[in-house]
Amino acid sequence: MFFKKYSMFCVLSLCASLVLGGCSEPSSQGSEQAEVDVAKYPWAKEHQNHPEWPMEIREEVYGDADTFSTPRLMFWNKYKYSEVRTLWSSRLDGSDRRRIIPEEVFMQFRPVGLHKPSRSPDNRYIAISGYINDRATRQLYDTKEQKLITMSGGGGHPSFNWTSDSDNVIFYADGKHYNYKVSTATLTQREIIYSDELFLLPGDKEFLAIKHDGFWIHKFNGEVVRKVDFGFPKEWEMKNHRISPDGKYLAFMTQGRPKAHFHWVNIANPEIEHSEIGEGNGVIFSLDENATLKFGYNPMGEVDELGKPVTYSIITRTNILTGEQQVTRTKEMRIWGMRSIYPIAITNQKAQGN
Repeated sequence: MFFKKYSMFCVLSLCASLVLGGCSEPSSQGSEQAEVDVAKYPWAKEHQNHPEWPMEIREEVYGDADTFSTPRLMFWNKYKYSEVRTLWSSRLDGSDRRRIIPEEVFMQFRPVGLHKPSRSPDNRYIAISGYINDRATRQLYDTKEQKLITMSGGGGHPSFNWTSDSDNVIFYADGKHYNYKVSTATLTQREIIYSDELFLLPGDKEFLAIKHDGFWIHKFNGEVVRKVDFGFPKEWEMKNHRISPDGKYLAFMTQGRPKAHFHWVNIANPEIEHSEIGEGNGVIFSLDENATLKFGYNPMGEVDELGKPVTYSIITRTNILTGEQQVTRTKEMRIWGMRSIYPIAITNQKAQGN
């Protein structure tokens, strides 16, 4: 029910920078857009046909009412000719792209790309795993004060989780489980919940712990309340997990088989009935019930009026119960010399419906 993963898409997604920032005020001078200093703005030539786009990077400002009037996507990217990736945000359609963290932060702090950053529900803090002076560390970036805060040292997959009050971030480091309380800047070791990846479910009462071929549900204190085993062959592995915002669905891929498959299951009644060939790249759960969003490119083989191949970025909304799909083009395609978005998560979820 999702688009199949074509090899061309893969190449394009690796070659294309995923994110773009924004800048000051949009230009209203039209043709003067082509006369800007290309040395200062190396993406200028890309904007000649889009004079309404600002040339300078838009910055995300914590607390800005307009920026945070809608849910936002968070993703890694770099603008064209930049050598440093950073975190950006946009509206769900890809518009209003803004840089969250200055690139200078990541010149001294090297993030681990496979470890997903996690933003606090109030949008102020972002938990990030990385290295400073070759030492593994867990950091918070404070978007209000624009600074890093060290939570702890330690490596391994962090599985960052925030409590709904944005005051506690829970994570792994060096095989131990911790709670960092933001308001008091205190770090406390928790009773460990063993998992391949851990998710705090909505309501802050239960964790879902990923196992080799299933999951366990734990109370907040770690007590096991339910075990689910999918019965996969031993050589299969579950990877690339995600939880729907309402805590209803778990999605993942299985590898170690002739072709990888992407699955989603209802956590309350987790029989594997829904899968497709592919890794589910670019797919996240929508804030709408029973729906996913897939960020990718138009299908291979599409041509323009002259018969030439065309490539553009699209968003596919899929109802996972009916299979019905709606496809729209991503906004601000190629802004600042960049292309598609592959989101880490939807943030500012409380703004849904505004």
